[in-house]
Amino acid sequence: MLLLTCFSHQEQHERVEENFKAAAILSYCYIDDDFERKTLLQALRKASMADRTVILTVVNGNWAKPASILDLFLESFQIGEGTKRLLSHLLIIAEDSQAFQYCNSKHPHCFQLKNFPKIQPRTPRNLMLSPSRVILLTQIVELGYHVAFTNADVMWLRNPLSKLVPDIELSIACELYLMDAETYGISGDGGFFHLKTNERTYQFMKNLNLKRVLYPDSEHQSLCKVSGNDGFIDLIRMKVSYFSEVNFGRLCLPCDLNQIYTIQANCCEDIDSKIHDLKLVLDDWRQFKELSANNANSKWSPLSWRAPQKCIA
Repeated sequence: MLLLTCFSHQEQHERVEENFKAAAILSYCYIDDDFERKTLLQALRKASMADRTVILTVVNGNWAKPASILDLFLESFQIGEGTKRLLSHLLIIAEDSQAFQYCNSKHPHCFQLKNFPKIQPRTPRNLMLSPSRVILLTQIVELGYHVAFTNADVMWLRNPLSKLVPDIELSIACELYLMDAETYGISGDGGFFHLKTNERTYQFMKNLNLKRVLYPDSEHQSLCKVSGNDGFIDLIRMKVSYFSEVNFGRLCLPCDLNQIYTIQANCCEDIDSKIHDLKLVLDDWRQFKELSANNANSKWSPLSWRAPQKCIA
């Protein structure tokens, strides 16, 4: 992984203190219904691992219905290497009643956001952190749970949690590009991150909430861009690392089946195209596993992927 260890900068104190003064005035729009908050806490307790880690994804009725993206997402856990056992720690957040009803028919851990504020993002929809997700994640961190957040269009072919480094507080998959021999730039989100819960990460999430209110038209909803450019991370000395795209891939880029852990269909917005190409990914993965079982030395080239066919970068 590419490691970025952040250190504080004295010149940022005044700006951050001003932000915290504003935070005392501005609401974070938390879940304000006591029953819903208790229901969320119960769902977290049931789904979490012994170390209080919970795998989290968010779906709506378009992504959670028969023959949907959610079906493929759950199927990837079933056929991935070392991922089936993780299903018992997956909490699916339903944004509407249709998604919640379908989730309950497919999975034991579902939670519906009934009284949660519905805030429409003003930036592109493919960002990992919409305003409502920032609010939800802040509450989960406040409740003391570590979060492995994944978009539902991310296929889990191997266990990405095995790539975590113990002392890193935010581990994140991003779309990276090489700027020079030692420097990477960030072009977008990669559909997966792990956030440890402690005082620093809680302050980080509260700061994201503040930026959501102060700068609704900015790019602060992109967690990858925030993690690469936010001086607040430096100030609180939060440790951040970026996963390699060799292990955390994108559908429209060549991937090595021998090294891939997750792959996201983030290069197209059309749901039918996503479903078509993600089916190909899972079919190719099954064939790869079968060949590997029959021949331990079998190697597939990146060209062995049939996808994308409908999702084109």
